[in-house]
Amino acid sequence: MNTPSSISSGKRGENDILEINNDFAVATISLFGGHILSFIPKTDNIDRLWVSDAAIFDNKTAIRGGIPICWPWFGDGHNQNRDDLPSHGFVRTQIWSLDSAEENNQGTQLILSPKTTQGPGWAYKSALKLKVTVGKTLVVELITRNLDAEDINLGCALHSYFSIDDIDDVSLVGLHGPYLDKTKGYEEFETPKTYRIRQETDRVHLHPAVLVEINNGHHISVRSTGHDSIVVWNPWKDNCLRMKDMHSDSFESMICVETAITQGKLIKSKEEVIVKQQII
Repeated sequence: MNTPSSISSGKRGENDILEINNDFAVATISLFGGHILSFIPKTDNIDRLWVSDAAIFDNKTAIRGGIPICWPWFGDGHNQNRDDLPSHGFVRTQIWSLDSAEENNQGTQLILSPKTTQGPGWAYKSALKLKVTVGKTLVVELITRNLDAEDINLGCALHSYFSIDDIDDVSLVGLHGPYLDKTKGYEEFETPKTYRIRQETDRVHLHPAVLVEINNGHHISVRSTGHDSIVVWNPWKDNCLRMKDMHSDSFESMICVETAITQGKLIKSKEEVIVKQQII
């Protein structure tokens, strides 16, 4: 494979990384987890993504921040009566490979795949690709193809952590309708008209909003397709204190707005599903 000149290899801790530097932006991807760590447009040189200062890069531990890949289930929603299965699936702790890369007038496009798509709790035959386009915007596509003879029920997410100046000043625009509140036993509430974060937040918004805007210091737009939910998460201080890869004040400078399939998507044999997120 001929790798474009905009892509180079490096290390972050024990993790192998790809560094993309083209006319439009600079981005970093960890091959452990197929995990996008940063996206910095050259128009303003501001990183849209947040990675914890305490994140662990030992090539074994799921990375705190950036865009973790949750697949083939979201959270603990594997629909199996087992407590030994990893939260958010198993590909975020696999080594991914760069299958192809090309450069054009829109930017640099990479396609990556995990070492295997079979793991604990998931014996189906399937193919998974991550397509990343680094240009004026960051476009991330999680592509699942069912290679099995039977239908499969998929859950997944692009679990994006966004960098903000101050959580007290954040407002979200574009969400509406009911959401399920994990902090209150998945009780259903209506999305507030003025959306601010004032406490631990873990909400599954059931209306699949196409565009969500994060207003705080600098403006970030998140455009989604192929999903059934938008998940909004901030752990707040008490949970940060319990996490070895976050500091006590980490919650102040990040917010997760996730493009997700949380309700389950039935994929027929030989069919393909694409969950897509564009960060502007």
